[in-house]
Amino acid sequence: MAAVRKARKLPSDGAKNGWYETLPAPPPAQHVAGTISTDWAVIGAGICGLTVARQLGELRPADSVALVDAERVGYGTSGRNAGFLLKGHSHGGEKDMALGRRNDRLCAAGVEHIRDIVMRHQVQCDWSDWGRIYVASGAPGETHLEHLAHGLEGIGTAYSLVDRDGMEAVTGTRFYSRGIRADGTALVQPAALMRGLGASLPENVALYEDSPVAEIHSGGGFRLVCPDGEISARQVVLANHVFAEELGVARGRVVPVSLFASLTRPLKEEELAQVGGGGEFGLLPASPNGSTVRLTRDRRILMRNTLIYGRAKQFDGGQLEGAVVNHREGIRRRWPDLADIELDGTWGGTLGFTRNGGVVFGEMAPGLHAVMTTDAAPLTRGAIAGKLLADQLCGIDSPLLQDMLALPKAALLPPDPFLRFIVNHRIRKAETGESGEL
Repeated sequence: MAAVRKARKLPSDGAKNGWYETLPAPPPAQHVAGTISTDWAVIGAGICGLTVARQLGELRPADSVALVDAERVGYGTSGRNAGFLLKGHSHGGEKDMALGRRNDRLCAAGVEHIRDIVMRHQVQCDWSDWGRIYVASGAPGETHLEHLAHGLEGIGTAYSLVDRDGMEAVTGTRFYSRGIRADGTALVQPAALMRGLGASLPENVALYEDSPVAEIHSGGGFRLVCPDGEISARQVVLANHVFAEELGVARGRVVPVSLFASLTRPLKEEELAQVGGGGEFGLLPASPNGSTVRLTRDRRILMRNTLIYGRAKQFDGGQLEGAVVNHREGIRRRWPDLADIELDGTWGGTLGFTRNGGVVFGEMAPGLHAVMTTDAAPLTRGAIAGKLLADQLCGIDSPLLQDMLALPKAALLPPDPFLRFIVNHRIRKAETGESGEL
């Protein structure tokens, strides 16, 4: 039976992506124009879409694959995060150790899958194996650190404690009371990573950018309608993150939570001495109201904080202005002399969470498949989920695929406005009780 899925809202990340803006201008985009016929169509060229398209192309060299994105590769969600490739991920693992160990195996495999592609194709993305430090600046954060340590122990990840003096040696500030360092995590420039993955796809994978899919017609195959053309495909994979629900997939099962980040201009030599003397670092907050902070390879400070319920999937001027205030305050608390440093960009990005730690993965309707990152480790989980979905579609089984299939499906959520109220209540509670962690 023929059916039509019409997008209720097209992807538009709006505010500029600071990571993306630091890169050279990309070559002109190839748009969907006229009628294109392909075996596989993958919608969304973030980390999930790039890896599922690559794996399909490699496993099925005689098939054609069309990878289509509403924007430019690297500009959207996967190019907007803080650039952590998390291995040994423990958030939530302290509550369910079996689930934590399964997620840990998936995250570890995701790091290695991305590493393999980056090394094989010499992707220039400022790759670093520095690791990560979970940090706290007061009692609330230290309580969260204890839970994290328990989770790391449960999944078998080695870690070391860092006291205030050790944190000062790394960061140049005594803002942090202590931290937990866990190696095995890589740091990257996320927009550069996405561009590099897009530029190194197999020859049978065609990349189309600036081509939002407004409609999907099904019945004897699929027809994807874009502004200037159409794609005819035998099978379709939705890898467009939280925008999948705009096309009727996983609707009411994923909580969109948006965060905001700012990137400073490169630090001068005398400024660099204030932030630990020149070495890069990557800090993750133990507290949900804390700030993710990086000193990048090109000497910029990244400050990410400010949570909002992200159902709108867009970011207005007022939200960005509020985020800038918080980011400047975060910098001031750590490095007072840098409080007024110029910012080269402030932007928002959206994570997807489920209430049961569940996933969106597999066939949603005959010939229509979906994969989505629903976790606090979007790059690593997204990379391995995309690869494993392609494996499944090509009939390849593995222990990792069984790990993925053993994860629960994303559970239904309360509808809005109830869900909005619940999420906003939890955000306000964290802001009130843990404001010192910002």
